[in-house]
This record gives sequence, C-alpha cells and structure tokens, in this order.
Amino acid sequence: MGFLKRMMVAAGVGGARVDAQVHNPAVRVGEVLPGVVVVQGGSLEQRIERLNLGLATRYKADDHSVTHTLFTRPVVSAFSIGAGERREFPFQLPIPQGTPLTLPGTAVWLVTDADIAGAADPGDTDPLQILPSPEMEAVIGAAQRLGFRLAGSEVESRHGRVVQELSFRPPAGQYRLTELEMMLFPATGGLDVVLEVDRRATGLASLLTAEFEQRGRWFVPAALLAAGPDAVARELAVRVQALS
Repeated sequence: MGFLKRMMVAAGVGGARVDAQVHNPAVRVGEVLPGVVVVQGGSLEQRIERLNLGLATRYKADDHSVTHTLFTRPVVSAFSIGAGERREFPFQLPIPQGTPLTLPGTAVWLVTDADIAGAADPGDTDPLQILPSPEMEAVIGAAQRLGFRLAGSEVESRHGRVVQELSFRPPAGQYRLTELEMMLFPATGGLDVVLEVDRRATGLASLLTAEFEQRGRWFVPAALLAAGPDAVARELAVRVQALS
C-alpha cells in the first residue's frame, strides 16, 4: 500500500497541495503584496525542498503569445509536512518597478510552486490587479487630462526585456494622430517615457501611406511628477504636438 501511495503521489495524486492566499489582489507597482501560502499535507509525509513565489505575464511574439515568468523567489526553505497536516507561511512580496499593469490586453498573476522530492509540482496561480505607481499615475492621468482615452495595452519582449506599451485614443478633432502609445520606465529621479504617435498622412504623402509613426523620449523629473497630472499634462501637450 505504501508503494502504491508513493507512485500515486509521484503522479500528482494524493500529494501535498499548495494554495497562495492574498489579502487583496490589487497592489501598486513599488508596493508589497501580503498574503499566506497554505500547504495541506496529502496521503503521506513529504519533504518539500522549497516554496517559491513569483509573478508571470504573457507577451506577444509574432503571431502567438508566450507565458513569461517576471521573477521568482523562495518563500521558505526545506521542511517536512505530515499526512493531512496543514501549515501556513506568511509572505510579503515586493512588486518591482517595471511590472506590467493589469489592463485590457495584459494579465499578471501570482505563481506559487513547490519543489517536492519524488512528486509532481502542485503549483498554484492567482490573478492580480497591478495598479500604477503614483509616478506612473501622474503621467497616465496627464494623458487623460488632455482628452486621451486609455484603450488597452500590449506586452512585448524587446532586447531581452519585457516592456508594456499603453495605447491611448485621441479626442476627436484635436490632434493629427490616430493613436498615442506610451512606455514608462523607472529612472533615477523620475520616469523615462517613450512616446510614439501614429500620425495621419496629409498632402502628397497620403498617396503613399495612410499613417506615419513618430517617436520621442521624455525624461519626467520627480518634481514634475509630484506636482500632479495637471502639471505633467502641460508638458505632455507640448511633446505630443511636436510629434504630431
């Protein structure tokens, strides 16, 4: 009977179960996600070498999406859990700068995995709502102050780095562009913002193409971000006009 149980556990039946429980799935970039990992023992005693927590998302690659682990880190080192035993391990998981925001087109989730000797990984996933940091919120709010509507986002892998592109629709008739795209990167003393506009072609150029793409880089200092969306909007308006 013991051999049969071990065989079933090795196949993922009757082994320990892992469940990460977060106090609140909504968390801002730069803050900490609190919760507890609950480990429920299975039909026999098992040795768990480590519990890991991390974040994952999906990014676009050509015509398909790729699941990507943003990071993972150990929560607790090796321990044993008896048959039917329940153990809880509190955690405080920092949400690093650069984590994609949860928006239409982008999902981020908590990944829990356990390294268990002689058994299948009983991993767990939990969706999260990643909210912008106050600095990011000031820039996004600035675009909205100018009448742009946040329409969605897309995560891509560029030069080995996962980046998120936010897409805004312009207010009708105010700009010569069809879309404003924005990427936000943490920087010392502020934010680096990459702006890209899809601009309507006019005149003779419209015979060759319907749109042009224009791109600009903008460092937004911390002092301007702290002044709030209205102050950032004034500078953003100048940047958008220059690109359009």
